[in-house]
Amino acid sequence: MKVLVTAFKPFNNQNINYSIEVLKFITDVDKMIVDVVYDDCFLEINNKQNILEYDLIVALGEARSRNNLTLEIVAKNISSCSLKDNNGILRQDAIINEKLGDLLQTKVNINKCKDEIEFSYDAGKFVCNNLYFHLLENYPEKSIFIHIPNCYDNVEEYKKYAKKINSIIKKLIY
Repeated sequence: MKVLVTAFKPFNNQNINYSIEVLKFITDVDKMIVDVVYDDCFLEINNKQNILEYDLIVALGEARSRNNLTLEIVAKNISSCSLKDNNGILRQDAIINEKLGDLLQTKVNINKCKDEIEFSYDAGKFVCNNLYFHLLENYPEKSIFIHIPNCYDNVEEYKKYAKKINSIIKKLIY
């Protein structure tokens, strides 16, 4: 089984992005770091030469306001945030795809890992949600998104979350 795990570059004047720090400790997967730019982050992934060969795509993002690792069940068809992306783009109430409904849901059997992680129905409205929406639009049967909570720049926290994500990946692909 081939697995791709993605993480985001730092944004909003941060020096690090917890998704990259956790990604460093995830094993036995292909890894990719994408920019925090609406739509372009998906294009970076979609343009990967062997994207169709992957059995599972796990996108990681950070949610510093959260206390727990969360697997997003749905993505919203809207981008609307007070933060600018890394290209300086500010989106307010922008529909991602006019032809689709309000939400898209992963078709990965996430119940296999329900004891490992908290489920969430709120991927936000910033670039994380935008990326997840595009992944679900194109690869719903093999895409999930996991938000990394505040790690307080602690290596042991990164390792703990990476270990949990490694376990989740194993459960999802077997």
